Amino acid sequence: MKPLFFTIFYYCFFNYNADAQLTKGCWLTGGDASFKSITSSPHTSTGSTQSITEISPIIGYFFFDKFSAGLKADILFNHYSIGDPRITSNSSNYLFGPYLRYYFLNGDKIVNLLAEANYEYGISTIKNDGVSQKPSKYQQFTFMAGPAFFFTRSVALEFTVGYYYANEIGFNSGNRGFQMGLGFMIHLERDN
Repeated sequence: MKPLFFTIFYYCFFNYNADAQLTKGCWLTGGDASFKSITSSPHTSTGSTQSITEISPIIGYFFFDKFSAGLKADILFNHYSIGDPRITSNSSNYLFGPYLRYYFLNGDKIVNLLAEANYEYGISTIKNDGVSQKPSKYQQFTFMAGPAFFFTRSVALEFTVGYYYANEIGFNSGNRGFQMGLGFMIHLERDN
């Protein structure tokens, strides 16, 4: 059984040619979804917990082979609770901004490695214990990296991990942490 598994693994990840669309002039579209969980440290009875669900559509263009840039939007839903008794806060953030992405390997294999950096700006609406607050301006910086698995030369599934920093405009403090994501990308062929 083990020799069969390793043979299939080798064929899929090292021998199979996908010939992905990573060349200058191609378009990239798709998106990802991620989940972040933040817990205050040290853990106390008044500690805080936070969960963030994020949906991120993306569109870009390959300006050079293996390098794309474009626009990304983020829709974030945030649930935050603190204290004993628990005080809750729910917010919705709508962000938009540029991204840069680089693929490290050539487009002829089924697995490629990517790195992406982006900056986004937007608004945040907040409800504290059910009472709406005044909307605020918000920004986020993100760096992510991970593998892209190409099913065909145009369709890829991406798993990313990374670091983010987010804060309200005008304030020096913000949130930072670890992020994981799952993305689905479509690489569109250029017109010849």
